[in-house]
Amino acid sequence: MRLSQAQANFIFSICILGLVLLRVPWGLLSDRIGSSAALKSAMTIIGIFGFLRGFAINYETLLVFQLFLGVGFAAILPSLPKLVDAWFPKKVGSATGVYVAGFPLGEIAALILTPFVSASLHNWRNVFRVYGIFGLILSALWWIVAKEPVGSEDEGLAYKATLRAPSKEEFARLLRLKETWVLTGLCICAMGCYDTLVVSLPDMLKLEGISPEITGMMASMLPLGFLLAGPTVGTTSDKLGLRKPFLRILGLVSGPAILAIALFSGVPLWMTIFAAGFCTAGILTLVLVIPTELPEVARLVASSVGLISSLGNIGTFLFPLAVGYIKDTTGSFLPAMVMLALIAEITLALGSLIRETGRKRT
Repeated sequence: MRLSQAQANFIFSICILGLVLLRVPWGLLSDRIGSSAALKSAMTIIGIFGFLRGFAINYETLLVFQLFLGVGFAAILPSLPKLVDAWFPKKVGSATGVYVAGFPLGEIAALILTPFVSASLHNWRNVFRVYGIFGLILSALWWIVAKEPVGSEDEGLAYKATLRAPSKEEFARLLRLKETWVLTGLCICAMGCYDTLVVSLPDMLKLEGISPEITGMMASMLPLGFLLAGPTVGTTSDKLGLRKPFLRILGLVSGPAILAIALFSGVPLWMTIFAAGFCTAGILTLVLVIPTELPEVARLVASSVGLISSLGNIGTFLFPLAVGYIKDTTGSFLPAMVMLALIAEITLALGSLIRETGRKRT
C-alpha cells in the first residue's frame, strides 16, 4: 500500500481505539452476565473481523475491520481477571501469570511465522485470512467448552449473586480510589511501551540491514520476555506475599533496557530486547493482579480492570503514532526510543505510590 511509518502504525492503533472506548462497557457487562458469556460474544466478533481483514479492498476498509477487531479484543482483559478470581482465589498471581503468558505466545508465533507465511502465500491478504481462520476456530471452541466458574450448587448460587451491574455509587467510589489511577498510569506506560516496541521493532531492525527472517526471530525476544515474566513475576510475588518491590525493580530496569535496544548490536541486542519485554510485561502482570486484592473493588473486578486497561490503552494508541511521526520526521528511531525509555521510567515513581496488597502487607 506504500504507506508511511505513521500510516502503517495507525493500522495497529485503530484496533487499540476499540479497546480504549469499550473496555469499560465490556467490564460492566462481564460483571452483569458473567465473564464466560461476555467472552462468547467477544470471540465471535474477533473471529469474524479477523478473517475479514483478508478481504480489505483498500486502506480505509482495512482500518474499519481493524477497529471492529478491537471491539472484540476489548472484552478480554476485563473478563479474564474475574474468571481467575473465581477459579483460583488462593493463587491469583500464579494464575494471572499463566493466562497473561498467552498474549506473547501469539506474538512470538506471529513474529516468527509471518515472514515465512507471507513468502509462501505471496499476498498480505492471504496472511490475514490464514490467521483469521484460527480466530474462527478459537471462537467456535470457546462456545463449545467455556463454562462459568462454578462447582457445587452452593458455589453456583454464590457466584450468581456476584453477577450484577455496579451501582452509580459503587462506580463513583471506584473512580475516587487512588489505586485506580496509579494502576492506570502504570498500564499506560508499561503496556504502551511494550506494544509500541512490538509494532516498531521489525522495521527498526530491518533498517540495520537484518534479513526479515532474522528480524522476526530477534523481535520475538520481546514477547519471549513477556512469556516468562507473567508466570515468574506472578508466582514469585505470590510466594513472597509482596507486589510493590517488584513494581519498583521492574520500573527501574525497564527504561535503560529500552534505550539499550537502540544502542546495542549482536548478542547484547537480543538480551536487551528480552529484558525490555520481561520488565514491561512484569509490570502489566501486577497491574492485573492488584485489583483482585483491593477490598474496595471486590465485586467490581471486571469493571475496575476494564477501566484501568481502557484508559491504559491510551498509551498503546498514542505511542506508536508518536514513534512513527518521529521516525518520519527525523529519519531515525533513536529519538523515539529515548522517548519510550523516559516513559518507561515513570513506572518507577508510580510503583512507589501504590498500596501494598500482598498477604504480607501488614
